[in-house]
Amino acid sequence: MRVLQFFLVLVLAGLAQGCALQSTGAERGGFHAGGRTGAHVSVSPPLSLAASGRFSVPTPSDVMTNSPYADFLFAAFSEEESGPVRASAHVILSELPYPDWRWEMETWARPESMRYSKLTAARRNWTVQIFPVMAAGDWFSELWTLNGRQTPDFWLAKRWSATPDEELRIVAEYREASPSCMREQLLAYAESRKNKEFAPIQGKNLANRCDREMEEFSARADAAVRLDEDLSRPLDETGRKARLPDGRPNMRSLVGVAEFIRTQRIGTR
Repeated sequence: MRVLQFFLVLVLAGLAQGCALQSTGAERGGFHAGGRTGAHVSVSPPLSLAASGRFSVPTPSDVMTNSPYADFLFAAFSEEESGPVRASAHVILSELPYPDWRWEMETWARPESMRYSKLTAARRNWTVQIFPVMAAGDWFSELWTLNGRQTPDFWLAKRWSATPDEELRIVAEYREASPSCMREQLLAYAESRKNKEFAPIQGKNLANRCDREMEEFSARADAAVRLDEDLSRPLDETGRKARLPDGRPNMRSLVGVAEFIRTQRIGTR
C-alpha cells in the first residue's frame, strides 16, 4: 500500500510539473510564469510581443573551475513591427540546476545604477534598479538589429528582478533611448572600453545630472510594465518566431551570478 501511495505521489508531482511548464511562456501582452514562479508580467500597449524563445546558456559563478548551464526563457516586446526601436521591454525566466546551484542575492546596487530600491508586488520581493545599457555587446540589442530593427547606441533601463526559489529568477526590464543629459559620460565610457581602460560608469553621477529625466522615464516604465500575481490560466500565445543572435547572452548583466551550494547542503545534513 505504501508503495502504491508513493507511486501516486510521483505521478501527481509529474503532472503538476507538466502543467506548470505548459502555463509558462510569452503572451501577446506579457509573460506568464506558472508553477513555483507564480508571477505574471503585463506589458501595456503599444508594446507587443515581437520575439520569444528558450535555450540553455552557460552562467558565470563563484566557482572558477566550474560554471553551470541555466535555462533561459525570454520574451521581447516593442512598439512597432519595423523601423527604429524607440521603446522596448523584455522578460526573462532563468533556472539553475537544482540542488547544486542558486542565484546570488542582489543585495547591493550595480555600480552603474542610478537608483536602487526594493518593492513588494504580486506577493514577491523585487529588486528595482535604473541604469544605462550599451547597445554594443548587448544580446537584446543584437536581437533587434538581427531582425531588421535599429537601436540607440545607449539605452536607459528600469529592471525588476525577483527570486521566487533560490534557483529561479525572473527579470522584467523596460528600455528607452538614453536622454541627452548622460550622453557625454556614456560616450566617454564607450571610448574607455575601446581603449581597454574600462572606466566604470558611476550611476550616482548620472543621476545628479539627469534627475528630472530619470523621474519621467521611471514613470513611463511603471506605466508600461506591471507586476501581477499568477493568474493560473492558459496562455493566449506561446511563442513568436524571430532570428536569434548566435552569441550568448551576458548572464551576469541580464540575470545574475550563480553560487555553488551542494557542499554547503551536504555539510548541514
